Amino acid sequence: MTLNKAQIAANELLNSLGWSKPGDLNLNEIAFASNAYVKECDLEGSEGRILMNGDNAIISIDSKVGFESRKKFILAHEIGHLTLHKGLSKLFSDTDKTLNEWYAKGKHEIEANQFASELLMPSDLFKLRVNGNGMSLDLIRDTADYFGTSQTATLLKYKDLGDFPISIIYLEKGIVKWKTESLDFPLKFLPNGSKVPEGSAAGDFFNGQRLENKPVLVDALDWFPEDFEIEDYLTAELYEHDFRIGANGLLCCLWTL
Repeated sequence: MTLNKAQIAANELLNSLGWSKPGDLNLNEIAFASNAYVKECDLEGSEGRILMNGDNAIISIDSKVGFESRKKFILAHEIGHLTLHKGLSKLFSDTDKTLNEWYAKGKHEIEANQFASELLMPSDLFKLRVNGNGMSLDLIRDTADYFGTSQTATLLKYKDLGDFPISIIYLEKGIVKWKTESLDFPLKFLPNGSKVPEGSAAGDFFNGQRLENKPVLVDALDWFPEDFEIEDYLTAELYEHDFRIGANGLLCCLWTL
């Protein structure tokens, strides 16, 4: 995998500080080394904010954010803005939308997310943790624990660097908002705006049933009825596992048997 501009910048920052593994430096120390002061405060309408003045910055994290892994990603995202986008704007204010809708927002938000992912989970180190181990939720949890990241961020990283075909779909109130998949995942056609399939575990959840706490088998036909390749997968099954995202969101992970 060839690193993009944002990922290269994240690795250059880590290398310049002598970072080699999680625990060497925490994000507040990395921010301080980047001339940024970090504070937690009550933010209305945003989860993170950075105010830049030349090479200096103030990064604010909403004190209502409850999960430490979430706070880390927000801080890494704002460090990404500082590293990549100084001079473009003095202020970036990031909501749960700009931080969650990885593939639906503008260039600068996408770059800041890519930077954050690489800063928290450098690709070379990530591949050492996951390659050769297939795909399982235990692997995702263990990898997330190692890097101190959320399972969502870890799944999205695995999509690019893991050695198992997966598709990741974000749903809100039962509607597909965005999706992304590994290059080798065989079924890809699922338009934004589609309703969650009735036969899926996600469909059961949005119809009022409890969320399954382990992967379940579903028919590929239920998820991808209009895919151009579905004729070859009419009897195929997929593993499905879903994660809550906020009040109304669900992250669905599908992978092949």
